[in-house]
Amino acid sequence: MSNQFQNRLVGVIVIVALGVIFLPDILDGKKQREEEQFAEIPLRPEFEQAVSSEQESLPEQEINSLDLGSQQQAESTSDDSWHIADNPADNATQTSAKVTEKAQTVKQADVKPQPKPVAKTEAAWTIQLGSFNNASNVKGLVTRLREKGFTAYTLPTKPVDGQLTKVFVGPNISKDKLSRMQNDIYKLTELKGRIVAYNPVEK
Repeated sequence: MSNQFQNRLVGVIVIVALGVIFLPDILDGKKQREEEQFAEIPLRPEFEQAVSSEQESLPEQEINSLDLGSQQQAESTSDDSWHIADNPADNATQTSAKVTEKAQTVKQADVKPQPKPVAKTEAAWTIQLGSFNNASNVKGLVTRLREKGFTAYTLPTKPVDGQLTKVFVGPNISKDKLSRMQNDIYKLTELKGRIVAYNPVEK
């Protein structure tokens, strides 16, 4: 009886193993496998062979050596060496003179003319009439001022309702001129304003 049980147990294990191995292939079907092809990178570059093949392809030219009189060349070189030995002091003074000339030209090139001092720009002034929330009031005030010949502007340049917009008249270099303009502006708008320094970068 134990022999039958062992046979059945072995049979079940074999069937389960075969099912585990082959069942996924049967259920999934045939899958297409993409194999990436890689090119092999050579370990050494092949340029050495190319150079040697170029050398082989070039025709060999015969080099003819001509004897131009080695004695004359030897004599001329020995004469030149004697001239150098005769005048070492002259050569030294000539080279030192050349060096000092080069140094003087370099110093002259290094000295740059100093730029002229920039004239100080005078501070500009402007009249700040006030800050307003209502965009239509700001636009109306600016148009009234411009109609009477005043240079009026706002910051920010486009007024938005609910956001503070500053109204200015100016700018002008003369603070006295602006203080005289304040009376005319007061008669027109009933706003006295205050004179403040003009900041062109302010937004």
